[in-house]
Amino acid sequence: MMAVKERSVFRAVNPALLGVVLLLSVFGSVMVHSAVQGMDGGDTMFRRHLMGIAIGLVPLGVAWLIDYRKLQGWVGPLLILDAFLILAPRIPGLGATAKGAQSWLQIGGLRLFQPSEPAKLVTIVVMAAIIAQYRGSIERPRDIFKVLGVLAIPLGLILLQPDLGTGLVFVAITAGMLLIGGMSGRWFLIFALAGALLIGGGLRLDAGLDKAAGHDVFLKDYQMNRLLVFVDPTRDPAGAGYNLEQSKIAIGSGELSGKGLGSGTQGNLNFLPERHTDFIFSVLGEELGFVGGLILLALYLGLLITALGIATSSRDLYGALIVAGVISMWTFQILENVGMTIGLMPITGIPLPFMSFGSSFMVTNMAATGMLLSVWTRRYS
Repeated sequence: MMAVKERSVFRAVNPALLGVVLLLSVFGSVMVHSAVQGMDGGDTMFRRHLMGIAIGLVPLGVAWLIDYRKLQGWVGPLLILDAFLILAPRIPGLGATAKGAQSWLQIGGLRLFQPSEPAKLVTIVVMAAIIAQYRGSIERPRDIFKVLGVLAIPLGLILLQPDLGTGLVFVAITAGMLLIGGMSGRWFLIFALAGALLIGGGLRLDAGLDKAAGHDVFLKDYQMNRLLVFVDPTRDPAGAGYNLEQSKIAIGSGELSGKGLGSGTQGNLNFLPERHTDFIFSVLGEELGFVGGLILLALYLGLLITALGIATSSRDLYGALIVAGVISMWTFQILENVGMTIGLMPITGIPLPFMSFGSSFMVTNMAATGMLLSVWTRRYS
């Protein structure tokens, strides 16, 4: 009887997943501590970061205990919850604006959390239930447009904040889940081409609307400037291109082994903006060099491979799709964040999973880990 119980407990735990998440959280804490040194309220921010990890263990445990299969029939209520989370910052007296987007909840001037972060996970659960209905084959255009119609609700509300970076995460999540859900490659090609044409036309239209209205209609000036800097990195190095320029200097100066923890000049002399959040990888590159960056990417590879193993072990398509959504979310955020610090991706303000400062972001990643554990635990039942 004892042997059976011990085997059951072992099956419920995925030591590889928990181990890599623990290592990433410790690594992130070390880098955040180094990044906030010399900043006003740096010690307070570091304590908040550690508190975010501690608080995140609660939703991790709750998501782990919940049988994910019971959520499959709750598409309607979860979609309403998704919309409410994204709209919550627009409630008079509760919303707060940061980095140009009204996406935070606050009470009495104290910013609490960013509801769009947990909304990502609600969207994953909803999209998994919708896509699972097609049993691994999505060929008819009307079925594809049904899935995209469901995505349009949270995506449209996110873009109204406006939060382009988070909106792109929602798109990446859906793309990954459609791939696992059985949408053929030709449809991906069609939608990729259509998306490129839509973006190009939208940028031209936005510029015209801004000129006619006399103010920003959709994209803000800083968002448009970031896209222009991505196309031409030498554009406005003292203005819109300043962040990218300083990030490249920081990473390049780290060379092979870095300058040492706490010894990065770009960060310590305040040349590198948002160094504890969006540009935490730049701090790592300067202080720990190429070796430190390689170690981090190896940990991320381990995280994604472990998650992929959980997806393939799932006994149903719904569970595999939930894991695919989390993998897509993490993969896009890693590629976008690291890419934007070295000029390979446009700067969008997307943080780095388990590394960047931010309690809402950390709690969401911990909850996502719990969702993966929920699928893993129930692979035999």
